[in-house]
Amino acid sequence: MSVKSVSFVTLGCKVNQYDTNAVMGMLPPEEFVLVPFTERADCYVINTCTVTHKADAEARNYINRVRKANPDGVVIVTGCYAQVSPDELEDVEGVDYIVGNADKLLLTEVIMQGAKQQKPKVIVSDVFRAREFESPEIKGFSERTRAFLKVQDGCNYRCTFCIIPFARGRSRSLPTLEVIRRMELLRDAGYKEVVLTGIHLSSYGRDIGCSLLSLLEEIEKSRIVPRVRLSSLDPADMSEELIDFVAHSKTICPSFHMALQSGDADVLRRMRRRYKPELFLHYTDLIREKIPQAAIGTDVMVGFPGEGDEEFSNSYILLEKSALTYFHVFPYSMRKNTPAYTMPGKVETGVAKRRSAVMRGLGREKKVSFYRGFIGEVLTVLVERGSKGTTPNYISVRVVGGDPKPGDQIQARIVDVRGEEALGVPLSH
Repeated sequence: MSVKSVSFVTLGCKVNQYDTNAVMGMLPPEEFVLVPFTERADCYVINTCTVTHKADAEARNYINRVRKANPDGVVIVTGCYAQVSPDELEDVEGVDYIVGNADKLLLTEVIMQGAKQQKPKVIVSDVFRAREFESPEIKGFSERTRAFLKVQDGCNYRCTFCIIPFARGRSRSLPTLEVIRRMELLRDAGYKEVVLTGIHLSSYGRDIGCSLLSLLEEIEKSRIVPRVRLSSLDPADMSEELIDFVAHSKTICPSFHMALQSGDADVLRRMRRRYKPELFLHYTDLIREKIPQAAIGTDVMVGFPGEGDEEFSNSYILLEKSALTYFHVFPYSMRKNTPAYTMPGKVETGVAKRRSAVMRGLGREKKVSFYRGFIGEVLTVLVERGSKGTTPNYISVRVVGGDPKPGDQIQARIVDVRGEEALGVPLSH
């Protein structure tokens, strides 16, 4: 029996990364060999994102690169772009199969039996039909010491700029006992940190009669892995109870990421976000009060329709005075079939780029200031690759001295900050 070589490309969020690795784990190892994207393969799987038009363009670029590298290779496009815009992908030369998110469980079969097609074969069904969480278990990740565990998928809300609910469907949760079991598999595979991920993680459990907090309580009791980290949370669903729990937890990392999007009340209203700037500041201040060492990150969108100089200034001022420690900044991207697509007051591309640069500059200042506050402190570093690692409170550390290996947890004293990373010297060194 000949062995088929398969190459995967994953674009976008941690949920996509989980999905890709789940599919990899389902391929019979005696029949398939995984090869890097830079190598020639019999089959290419491109797991796409569609959160921005740049994400769509990136997917098309990978398709073109694959077609040129190996015209005989079977090209399978899956993920959010495939779910939302299969018609666009049908017109891209070189695509053989288009598999939507609702049909990802069929990917293994398509990979095993797929062949070159004269016209792309489209396997895209209604993502809103899914009523239960459907995702294969996963035992490991290639080249990672941190594992992602998808515990939630989909979103019931309709922010006016966001296309993702149409790509992922309604919110669905993995039952708590199954979360614990899958976490045990990851522990047995050697992982010391697990990141809980979802499209709208704050909605976890609402469809199955529990909550994110109740899940964390069960994880705390089980103490399966040393570190559990939360991915992005919605400020509208934050609570003092959740913050108190993390403050006293021995397992949940003191690291929060809350997606602000804008610090202007009117822009938030037009975005159809479910909170006001004051609530966001209340929770960031509360986290800093109860967990002084916590990392607090956010997503910031600039250039949303109707964002003038005053609205942008309101965002900047709020972020400047907040307890945040890092930002993810991105310009608004027009998405068809969303309410924001037809809103008046479009912001010029050049203006949005300049505003993004200003926000990123503030974010770098915040991060460096936060890191510098730990100079002289001894922190636990989980080594991930090379000499780089991460602390429980999400400080990126380059270990100087010693011979750290991926997966090692070491105690290191922070001695300096260079660029956007801290330098740590192992205590044993």
